[in-house]
Amino acid sequence: MRELISRIKRPLKNERGDIPVFACFFVTGVIMLVTFLLLFFSVQINCINIRNGIKMELNNLSASIYADTYRSQRESNFSEYLNTLYQSSSYKSQLENIVLDGLESKISLSTDDYTIRNTDLEFSIDGDRMEYVFTCEVDFFIKMFGSNYPVITQEIRLTGYHNTKF
Repeated sequence: MRELISRIKRPLKNERGDIPVFACFFVTGVIMLVTFLLLFFSVQINCINIRNGIKMELNNLSASIYADTYRSQRESNFSEYLNTLYQSSSYKSQLENIVLDGLESKISLSTDDYTIRNTDLEFSIDGDRMEYVFTCEVDFFIKMFGSNYPVITQEIRLTGYHNTKF
């Protein structure tokens, strides 16, 4: 038994500076695992930052829609406003540009780490409230150990509501 314990302790008390091959592979594996975890969490943190920026811009969009719907209700032409919302691509693109411009002022739409693409803003009436859905895709560029890896694509979809009174 003592011989077994001394055999185990000998590599640990090795004063020659030799490193066993197993220890090299173990340390390399741990470093690769930590690197992968850091990369994974950086993608998650970037997704959270992008979502928060979009949420703030959807709140601003709600305020803009509120001003438009209040004005149209006061002028008794709310149905005309809804027709404009559904049929006018220029008005929808104007609202989408409001969201994208505000988002770009908060975060970059394209960096070395990610690119936001395929943005879309859709509207629908759900009961007594107006629903708007913002969707986009974020491509994350993975660079690890000096190599580029396939792009990770995350879809972000956020929904907001604006209560209306008919």
